[in-house]
Amino acid sequence: MIDILFARTFMIVGAMLILTAITAYKNRIFETSVEMWATVISSFVLLFAIMAFSDRFPLNLILVAAFSLVMGWSIGPTIEHFGARFKMRKFLKDKGTPLKKGGTATPEQLAEFNSSFDKTTYHNDWQKTVTLAVLGTALAVIGTACLVFTTNINFDFLGGFLFIALLLLIVMGLVNAIFIRSHLVSLVRSYVGALIFTFYLLYDFNQLEKKAGDESWSTAINISVNIYLDIINLFLDLLEILAETD
Repeated sequence: MIDILFARTFMIVGAMLILTAITAYKNRIFETSVEMWATVISSFVLLFAIMAFSDRFPLNLILVAAFSLVMGWSIGPTIEHFGARFKMRKFLKDKGTPLKKGGTATPEQLAEFNSSFDKTTYHNDWQKTVTLAVLGTALAVIGTACLVFTTNINFDFLGGFLFIALLLLIVMGLVNAIFIRSHLVSLVRSYVGALIFTFYLLYDFNQLEKKAGDESWSTAINISVNIYLDIINLFLDLLEILAETD
């Protein structure tokens, strides 16, 4: 007999990823800064609402669906940004002036790229890169799930270390975004982030295994959202790494 918690969790995570993919495909760029900040603030408000009403069915599922759609709306421009940078790197490489990994293009290179680059030229290469990021994320999910569900290892000990590492990662990202603004620092953050969120998958799958038999919506919602966030963040970190790889 299939455990109700497992079934609910994987169905919720799958539905969340589908909804996110839909709005990420629809929204490729923020038209205004107001739209961007409204999306960011809405995602945090919905996340807190999910935690507050995780046991209120069907309100919890409605909030989760709304959160997934808003997350996709914010992820679309991020993917588009990585794609534009990837295509610029390919353009400069073909011109014989390759950009170093994590390097920044000069104003002259940017001007040349914007004035003469056919943005569909490297579309197929970018699509392959996105596919690789998706496959890499899927392998990480499958691998961590198999490790948790087929061994007797208790990954609870990771909780404290991962929380501190996540806080440091957030601080690193904020400092770079506000003060340093370095592509190299952002790339390093992505490598560290990919490692952290892979371990978070281990930790969250371990929580799912420990709570098997729990039929409450609150548990299913909380674990589903955690796994979903692990997957989304891991995918974005892998995508940035691949976008910077020749």
